[in-house]
Order: sequence, then structure tokens, then C-alpha cells
Amino acid sequence: MTELITDHSTANDGMDRRTVIKAAAWTVPAIAIAVAAPRAAASTSDVGAYSLSGSCGAPGIQGPGFVLVASATAPLPTGTTVLISGTGVSSIGVFSSTPSGMTTQTRLSGTATQFTLTADLPAGTAISFRTTLSTSARWTLNALTTLPEGYTATGAKSDAVVTSSLTGCSTS
Repeated sequence: MTELITDHSTANDGMDRRTVIKAAAWTVPAIAIAVAAPRAAASTSDVGAYSLSGSCGAPGIQGPGFVLVASATAPLPTGTTVLISGTGVSSIGVFSSTPSGMTTQTRLSGTATQFTLTADLPAGTAISFRTTLSTSARWTLNALTTLPEGYTATGAKSDAVVTSSLTGCSTS
């Protein structure tokens, strides 16, 4: 006599369903841990509330431009950039940074230049970026800072504008 055995607990390939379910139960936590690991490895440092502001300068003494001040609690890191672009003129003039020796300057075009910090800007200290543009002409300068990867800036003011008209200069 032939006996017919029907076992519904075995899959077609001979694997027990309970084995498959146990393996799946162990896989879900392993996937969750693997997804969370890169997020933990990519931690960031907060440089605090640094500020970038526009400055009209003083005619005949100091040209218009921008002042970058590191927060009182942390330095701005090497690699921080300040991108300055202008509208209303064919050239934004010659820019310089003070104190000197803390940046490299890359002239991107006649109307854009970028400064990159080559050393940390100590907490609470300032660096200025000045141009030779005259405030008796119409133009607008925009500046934007960018921090290196791995840094954030809670409460920072990362951009600024200087606008010159025939009647004066304003900043924001």
C-alpha cells in the first residue's frame, strides 16, 4: 500500500517555512543597524552663530566689502569659502582680505571671486574682504559663505549684500 504524505510546512525546495520566518526575523534588525550606522559615522561639528555682514567702507580710506566674524564659541574651519559676486558693473574690482595670509583668492570671472580660509578663523575674530569699487556708481555685491563638509552653523548669518547707488551705500 502506498501512503500519500502531504506536508504543507515544507517549501518546494525542501526548506521548512519556520526556518524562512526565523531568518527573516533576524534580517530586519540587521538591516536597521546597517542603515543607522552611516548616519552615526557622518557626525557634524557646530561652529555656532558666525556672521557675515556688508560694509560700505569709508571713502578714500577703506573700500566697500564684507566682514566675516567667527562665533564667540568656535572657530570657522579651514576650507570655509566666501563667494562674492557683483551685478551692475563689468568688474567687481580688486579684492583683498585683512588680515592677509589667512585665505586664498580664486578669481572666477570679472564679476565673481571666491576666498577660501587656509587656516581656522579663531572664535570671536574677524576677517574683512574689501574691493576697490567706488560707492559713487550703481552696483550690488552679494556674498555667501559655505562651510566644509561635516560642519553646521546654528544661528549663523551666512550671506550679506552691499548696494551702492548714486546717492549712497546700504547693506543687509
